[in-house]
Amino acid sequence: MKKKKWITDVISKEEVEKWKPGNVVLISAPMGAGKSYFCKNPLYDIANEKNGRILMLIHRSNCVDQFKYELETAKKTDVIDVVTYQSLEYGKLHNLKNQINLSLYHYIISDEFHYFFNDSSFNNKTAVSFQMIMSNTSAVRIFMSATGEYMARYIRKYLKEHGRKKAIEYKVPFDFSFMEDLIFFHKDASMEELLKDGIEKGGKGIFFIQSAEKAYKLYSKYKKHCVFNCSANNKRYYEYVDKEKIKNILINERFEEQFLITTSCFDAGINIIDRDVKHIVIDIVDIGSLIQCIGRKRIQDENDKIHVYIKVINNQKLAGLKRSMEQKVEMADYYRKSGYSMEKLMEKYPMQNDPNNILYDDLVYDEEGNVIPNSYTKVINEQMYFKRKEDIADYALMLEKYGKFGYCKYLAIKFGFWDEETGNYMYGTLMEDHELEDYLEKMVTDDTVMLQLRDRNELIKKIDAKQNGRLLRKAATLNQILEERELDYRIKEFETTRWYTDTKGQKKKKKYKSAWKVVRF
Repeated sequence: MKKKKWITDVISKEEVEKWKPGNVVLISAPMGAGKSYFCKNPLYDIANEKNGRILMLIHRSNCVDQFKYELETAKKTDVIDVVTYQSLEYGKLHNLKNQINLSLYHYIISDEFHYFFNDSSFNNKTAVSFQMIMSNTSAVRIFMSATGEYMARYIRKYLKEHGRKKAIEYKVPFDFSFMEDLIFFHKDASMEELLKDGIEKGGKGIFFIQSAEKAYKLYSKYKKHCVFNCSANNKRYYEYVDKEKIKNILINERFEEQFLITTSCFDAGINIIDRDVKHIVIDIVDIGSLIQCIGRKRIQDENDKIHVYIKVINNQKLAGLKRSMEQKVEMADYYRKSGYSMEKLMEKYPMQNDPNNILYDDLVYDEEGNVIPNSYTKVINEQMYFKRKEDIADYALMLEKYGKFGYCKYLAIKFGFWDEETGNYMYGTLMEDHELEDYLEKMVTDDTVMLQLRDRNELIKKIDAKQNGRLLRKAATLNQILEERELDYRIKEFETTRWYTDTKGQKKKKKYKSAWKVVRF
């Protein structure tokens, strides 16, 4: 492991003092590089000397509680205020009398500023807080994240289009050498197998699972060994969260149970400092959130390593995700290409609203900023739109540049499990599908032929490949799934005939145009 670099190694006190009101500062730094330390110490000291104040914007309420606790302990609340982005948005949209006044602050810090993009998939108000921050030119606007690459690109574009000064940018090098290995798995059942294996062999681990239902079901089987967490907004499963235990995790930066099973509500802003945590298992689609999850374990030194297990998104699902994203931006794409013509938009999509909220209705203002009565226009939520376009580009890259196992190769390169000289990938895959493999081998040995649709049902159910909750049934699709699971079997589709005896005892020949059989590949 290389010698670790901290934000304070890259941004000195003298550097900070060069910043002027209205500047935009972009800080790209890996998890655990001292973003909080920088805000609570050097920046605090400088603001205090100037009788200035700092506003810290955080995207998760549990992270706010943790940071407030740290500030109170360090006696830094006289200069630093901490609020959520969502409270900023709510105050603005509802015109609250006590809404936060950004002009009171010398520094406005957007912590984990990938929030503007990542949360836009379920919160279409992220553009509100972004516009409020960018409209304030009396403060230095600081944007910090380990996974803010796409949002940083958007901010550069925004500044250029609005004739503003370029951002001041700082980068702390990323180093994933703390990852002992990178292992992929395909099936949900493998998460349970990993947990059972951990119980048997010892060692602590964290499971990040996108679905609260899936996370809770795993937890409910092994409650004695686990602690469960999900978002407070999840009305169905939050009642099973032990709030006191979660509070202690935030304060003590460790959990006492063997496993923490959580949704992505813990994907950023919390620290787990515990050498016994050796395993991180991730079933989350968004790449930025996935990287944030890995960073929750704070590495202490070169001997503090982790094993990372990630659920594969196969090429079939990648193509589905890409199509889904393309459909979501379809109306906004047309609106842009039509020169923002509402007439052309209504001609193309009569009596339709954008179900994805990328396009929304807004008031029309005159040159003096007054609302023009009975007038409205369509506006593109730029953060939502730009994020989805970036996702489309990523999925296309995985499919077109990397081809087979594109998702695995993409992440292997990102995390350093790729030899540039030889082109070899150094990730592993869990041994799965033993039952399916035995079943396929038996079909080969028995030379089983599936003549009709009903004959294939058992095979289709055994492969258990789904899209949007429905079993996939086409031979070409199932072969792709078998290939991506690295199983050396394929379905051969062919034409054949069979003789049969009819009810009158006469022999007849019947043609089957698309019979199936399993062959060893």
